[in-house]
Amino acid sequence: EYAASQGYSTGLIAACKMTHATPAAFVAHVESRSQYEDIANYFVTDSLDLFLGGGADNFYNRTDSINLGVALEEKGFQLLRELKELEMVKEGKVAGLFANDHLEAYPARGEFLVQSTSKAIDLLSQNEKGFFLLVEGSQIDWAGHDNDLSYLVEEMLDFDRAVGVALKFAEENKNTLVIITGDHETGGFSLNNGSPKEGLVEGKFTTTGHTAVGVPVYTYGPGAEKFMGFYENTAIFEKMMNAFGISH
Repeated sequence: EYAASQGYSTGLIAACKMTHATPAAFVAHVESRSQYEDIANYFVTDSLDLFLGGGADNFYNRTDSINLGVALEEKGFQLLRELKELEMVKEGKVAGLFANDHLEAYPARGEFLVQSTSKAIDLLSQNEKGFFLLVEGSQIDWAGHDNDLSYLVEEMLDFDRAVGVALKFAEENKNTLVIITGDHETGGFSLNNGSPKEGLVEGKFTTTGHTAVGVPVYTYGPGAEKFMGFYENTAIFEKMMNAFGISH
């Protein structure tokens, strides 16, 4: 909302349904994260130019029988239901909902995260003022809750490829700040053993819940040095606002 008010283009991408906690936090104002249909209403807005993920039922197959597709189209959104349709989009606002609920785990969902990140950057960067884009590797957290090492590795590698797309753009653009972090640690995961020669890694989990382990913040681009050190996670908001040059 702050970025849009300053003329920046904005986008949200998540490997889950768009009404889930993280993407919802950037667009909605509700009392509970479980108010999925109420959250979906907030995506009909002038503050958002692009959102790609799952959760079509919260928009098109609702308990109140309201089809938000009509309102989204009135706001100028192109409605997509298949990932392959994304490549055909060359400009404009996009609402891509590629699953009725959450997207499948990687690799079953295909290259959604990489393709969506690449296309979002192409579309949003057409704004000469600049853009704000959130990309969430949503199911890394779920793998931690499940204590599923192979699930965790696959999701991390998929997210890493999406990060690579962002870093490549930032390196060429020279004006883009990339921030990579998480909202918390899940599972109490640690590396206990392994063998580089054999390509083996042994990991252990200590819980199925969240932990208070410190979360790293990696940054690249102009202003990256301002994210060094230890601070409350809410300070990331202030640092992003400063990077945009926005007072509030």
